[in-house]
Amino acid sequence: MRTLLLVLALSLTAGAAPATGGGGAPENLMVIVADDLGIDRVRAYGFLNGQGNPLAPRTTHIDRLASRGVLFRNAWSAPSCSPGRAQALSGLYPNRIGVGGAVLVGVGETTGLRDDTRTVADVLPPAYRRGVIGKWHVASRGPAGNVTQGLDHAPRCGFDFHLGTFANFSNTQDYFAYAMVQSLLVNLSLSHALWVQGEYATTRTTDDALRAVRAFGGDPWFLWVSYNAPHKPYHAPPAELIQSPGLNLNTTLGQGKAMIEALDTEVGRLLSGIPADVLARTTVVFFGDNGTQKDIVQSPFIQSRAKGTIYNGGIHVPLIVAGPRVPAEHEGAECTALVDVSDLLPTAAELCGAPAPAHGDGTSLVPYLVDPTTPSARSWIYAERFKPNFIPRAGLGIADADLTLDEQTARDQRYKLIRKWLVGAGPPGLESFELYDLETDFFEQQNLLDAQGQPPAQLQGAYDALRQVLLRMRS
Repeated sequence: MRTLLLVLALSLTAGAAPATGGGGAPENLMVIVADDLGIDRVRAYGFLNGQGNPLAPRTTHIDRLASRGVLFRNAWSAPSCSPGRAQALSGLYPNRIGVGGAVLVGVGETTGLRDDTRTVADVLPPAYRRGVIGKWHVASRGPAGNVTQGLDHAPRCGFDFHLGTFANFSNTQDYFAYAMVQSLLVNLSLSHALWVQGEYATTRTTDDALRAVRAFGGDPWFLWVSYNAPHKPYHAPPAELIQSPGLNLNTTLGQGKAMIEALDTEVGRLLSGIPADVLARTTVVFFGDNGTQKDIVQSPFIQSRAKGTIYNGGIHVPLIVAGPRVPAEHEGAECTALVDVSDLLPTAAELCGAPAPAHGDGTSLVPYLVDPTTPSARSWIYAERFKPNFIPRAGLGIADADLTLDEQTARDQRYKLIRKWLVGAGPPGLESFELYDLETDFFEQQNLLDAQGQPPAQLQGAYDALRQVLLRMRS
């Protein structure tokens, strides 16, 4: 069935040839998504523990990707999986698409990314093949005909096919036994879940991605490769995938580190398995969908400010881009511009020669690939967390939603403002604010606002500008 699915996907009629970006052959794009991987868990970001040793486990291949590309120092996503992925796919902040927290997938659930939302797959030229490999987790599995359409959601969002898990592993699943979706645009009625036993999920994702690349042949392609790792459940991966001897695989921390090393090993196998001439015309984007889960966070990072929070440990993620747009003299460079995962959609459009989107929250990263010292196109970036999720419709947006949790944050090049609506802590609408100087206080320990919530006089302008951003996102 897997081979049939790919053959059918590739039989779709091709449209006009895409632009080549000046390199002759059309450029390909591969987006690699890591699940629950913050900047603390990638060695290229350079964080050390109290003994002066690398905080991250070995991430040899991700680091190698950074050495031939551009590492972004100030990249944000959302605090949890579904909103981060939906934001990257749509180029829109969560409040615009109704996905502020994890999408539940039980029967009867109906929230998620609307399948008529324009995604990164939709903006590419018609000649591009578009596939999803691995975890999706931006839609429910509600009744047939609901707005998120169940197992065929990825093809309804512009992709030719989806091979991989629909969401997180449930209580009856793990990395060695799980259900994976097989869904095809040319015949959505074939969409179904297949039980997989004995194939390690991280390895299976790499295998399917390499099969897809081979099946694409000479056609230009966009592949969304989304690993489940290192998301729970924690476990000991196959020994041959672990890079560090001596990890204690009887502890959650040791298992989490081993899962990251296994992920890194498979990312290396994925990139080395692509023919050299194909890889040479492929831009590879690697990012984490949110910060590291608190169970495997270590000092100086703070467990209570990890995944699921709008502090840096929850939203400041690794973002590395390598490919033909990065000149040799800039390989291995770092970029300090303010960027976030909504930038993926306009970046893909520019890389693949498509018209720039007229609406959206993202800004193309291509100028930073050409020259990482390019001044930041953004004066601020933004992240948020809210509950419950909702389906945006005409006349219904975030301002109309009946929220029980609402947290927002925005930052400029130096300062970061947090707003929290305190549910049950006082009169309706009671808010609290926090202001941090990220230049001197990356771990957000010193709130610069006084007891009345007012900033120092010299920071009033920065505070007011960031507060306007937060207000705009709730109007």
